[in-house]
Amino acid sequence: VARDNHLLGRFLLRGFSPAPRGMSLLEVTFYVDADGILSVFALDRVTGSANPVAVDARKGR
Repeated sequence: VARDNHLLGRFLLRGFSPAPRGMSLLEVTFYVDADGILSVFALDRVTGSANPVAVDARKGR
């Protein structure tokens, strides 16, 4: 149930090229490693601009 979820973190995507709604070519990858670290990687397929973020799920719990 959603009310049992824990907020792990927030990040803002910057540096991506503007595009009409629904026309952006963003590739977002989520990966959780064996230590519980969530890595989020956003890539603009047009410009090659990337935003990597790592969130340690153990902090703030």
